[in-house]
Amino acid sequence: MPVVHLPKTFERKSLITIACTGMFCSVAAMSSAADLLFAVPDFRDPPTQRFIETIMSDDALAEAGLKLDVLPYSTLGGPVATVQEALKTEAVALLRTELLAFVARNEEKIPTVEMLSAYEKSFFGVAPDADSQGQRAPLELGATALLGDLGLFGLATWPSSPSSIFARRAPTNLADLQGLKLRTTGNASTEFLEQLGAVPQSLLSSEVFQSLETGVIDGTEVLSLPEGDLRQFYEVSSGGALYTDASARTGFFVIGQTGADALTARQLKTLEGAAQKASLAARETLVETYEETLREAEKYGVQVASFSNVLAEQVSVAEQIAQAYGLSQEEILDLIGDIEIAESGDEAPRGESGLSRNGAGRPAHLFVVTPRNDEADHDVRQRFGYKMDASTPLHCFQLNYTREGSRHFGEPFTGEMAISPDGMTTGNGDCIKRVFSQRHPDQGVTFLIHGFNNSFEDAVNWAVSVTEDLAIEGDVVLWSWPSMGQLSGYVRDRDGVDFNRVYLRSFLATLKLFVDQGQTYDISIIAHSMGGLVAMDALRFLAEPPQLSISNVALVAPDVRKAYFQQTLQLGSNISPIWSVYANSNDVALLASYGVNRSPAIGLGGRFRLMMAGVDTVDVSALDRDVCAVWNIGKARCRNHTHAFDVQPVAVDLADLLKSRKPAAARGLIEKQASEGLTYYEIKP
Repeated sequence: MPVVHLPKTFERKSLITIACTGMFCSVAAMSSAADLLFAVPDFRDPPTQRFIETIMSDDALAEAGLKLDVLPYSTLGGPVATVQEALKTEAVALLRTELLAFVARNEEKIPTVEMLSAYEKSFFGVAPDADSQGQRAPLELGATALLGDLGLFGLATWPSSPSSIFARRAPTNLADLQGLKLRTTGNASTEFLEQLGAVPQSLLSSEVFQSLETGVIDGTEVLSLPEGDLRQFYEVSSGGALYTDASARTGFFVIGQTGADALTARQLKTLEGAAQKASLAARETLVETYEETLREAEKYGVQVASFSNVLAEQVSVAEQIAQAYGLSQEEILDLIGDIEIAESGDEAPRGESGLSRNGAGRPAHLFVVTPRNDEADHDVRQRFGYKMDASTPLHCFQLNYTREGSRHFGEPFTGEMAISPDGMTTGNGDCIKRVFSQRHPDQGVTFLIHGFNNSFEDAVNWAVSVTEDLAIEGDVVLWSWPSMGQLSGYVRDRDGVDFNRVYLRSFLATLKLFVDQGQTYDISIIAHSMGGLVAMDALRFLAEPPQLSISNVALVAPDVRKAYFQQTLQLGSNISPIWSVYANSNDVALLASYGVNRSPAIGLGGRFRLMMAGVDTVDVSALDRDVCAVWNIGKARCRNHTHAFDVQPVAVDLADLLKSRKPAAARGLIEKQASEGLTYYEIKP
């Protein structure tokens, strides 16, 4: 493969910003303009062209100092070279799922190949105007997460027109396809049609129409519809059929590790937002194109058909998910419940969605402790990034925010927030003093640890909303480890957990010293998702001599393997009197985690439910079986993964646990006995 020499595309300039919040002003040096190479296919169907035009015209990119330089694959040495070479520099690209699977296969990343291939196949037989996002969510989450295994981060999906086939006659069953000579344009459709019994043909473009007209071939594949003047193909196929699903053509808008490292958190968020808007615009164009195809076909007397109509048994989405995850279809159906048949609004009772509790006992102080890199942005939400720099000190500060009286339970906090006037502190000793010096002797301290796919903005918004909705009493400390805030940053975020460990241990070692000097602390830990791994690190260190006990450990949808959790519990079972795990069998995010790790997390309910002596497992599957949207503007939470913060009966129980310090058996929960004699709990609706 030729070596592609790319131009230098990234340049930084210095900007000084003066920002004021209330009576306080700050001067911040911000990252400046960044030029990113934008690799695009040479052939651009209408949805692809719309995607490119939409993102290139987004004013938010320029405001964030971003500029995209469009270059076709051919300029970079072809599609594969684009993946292997262009994304080693500061670049973004539109890459088809089929191409990504090919690269993964060459790198022998088999789980990634299986997940990407299953995701692409899940579009088979689905009309562009159909809404099947909920059914494909596990595959899309899994495929997006595993892009990180290739060193890529998917910022948006890329919908483009599927290839279609004009056929002079319309087969009515699988037998009618046997021996049918069909001209194909790519490996995917060739393989698919061979499996159906057809005989793929390879012809030059100049020979196609005459061969179809004279009957040398029975049909021909075209890359997209409408594609120039296809009138003659419609005419020669009159009375025949147009199959709109010869091959799925899905993909992702991605950025490489080098490109992501070159951007600030604000720039990456802006780029992701622009890409998701472009994805929606491309989706609209795809539907418009499909509807135009229906009108054209009717005009010429051509039947619009689907290959799925002639298959003896259509492969279900559940089967595709099962194949990708290496599970049986029964296990998948048990995990995802009603995902195949769920309609919009078809969900279990979730309780009242009233105003936030905003309890009178809410904490006097909310602190933030983080080893994230300081990007000196004037907006505290954008202040810290996702870089892992060993020279970064531990930062801590008090976060002041303006309560939103009209905010409803479970809604993200969007109000004003700022670093308190006494500024920011660095270093373990000063951070410990800062966090604990203002604590009332009778008040406890609750540590919140966020999960995977959380930017710093996500983390602080979450911390405020959880603090308010649970009416947490005492002081709250958000420990924000360097998660990238990207779905396909899963593999990278696990490195972030490892990077965080040194800071966490040093912080806790200093805390132990303060305890040795006579200080007493009543500490609870609430950890969500991958934050459960951070909690395991903390608990393992606290178990080391001199041991420091805490009052409560609550793990919400923990993305922690059972063996690792068991080992941690054995090392420090007496660290806390109460260990609680909130689990959900409908957790699509943890199902995606299963695909990445090839083993279930303890946050999954159902047949994977954790049951151990000394651990209160609360299975909330019956209360929450929502199917979340994977891509969305504004990053609304996947509620089946955040049930303890978004489903009121679950949140009420978690709040009761924090306040009363009572085990599940004393909180009025429904006690369930498993076949092996162990107990778990459910919450009354």
